[in-house]
Amino acid sequence: MQRPESSLGLLIIAARHAIRHAICARARKLRLTTQQFWGVYCLRQVPGLTPGELGQWMLLDAPAASRLVADLSKRKLIDVRPDRDDRRRMRLFLSDKGEQVGQRAQVIVDEYHQSIARGITEDELRALRAGLTKVVDNLSGFDEDPADVAATRRSERVARTGS
Repeated sequence: MQRPESSLGLLIIAARHAIRHAICARARKLRLTTQQFWGVYCLRQVPGLTPGELGQWMLLDAPAASRLVADLSKRKLIDVRPDRDDRRRMRLFLSDKGEQVGQRAQVIVDEYHQSIARGITEDELRALRAGLTKVVDNLSGFDEDPADVAATRRSERVARTGS
């Protein structure tokens, strides 16, 4: 059965599912969850992030980022060290074991980047990025109460124009 032309939302969901599935199978071979895989990869790219910064890079809320750090630490894939300038702040680095896993993850990510963009021109990639950015921007605040959004807009207009 052929799928009817899909809505934009459905295509985005299908793409997300395909991305997750592609990485999930490879991450399992490294005995990692998808989130752990991307956490190791991220810390390989940008060593010394704080747990909060790692969460921001990975679009995780604070509790999810905290669980990820705890999981990676428990598996001895990361070292958690105090910041040199602010001892209250912790910095995350790959351990020797984490670096070995990170090297293997890097190979997978390189293949992933080649696969995801296969057959897409640079102009098409730019247009896709711009379009997806607009989708994200368009939906930010969508889950808010419309009355609250209208009140906020009125307040902003009054502050801007004085009327």
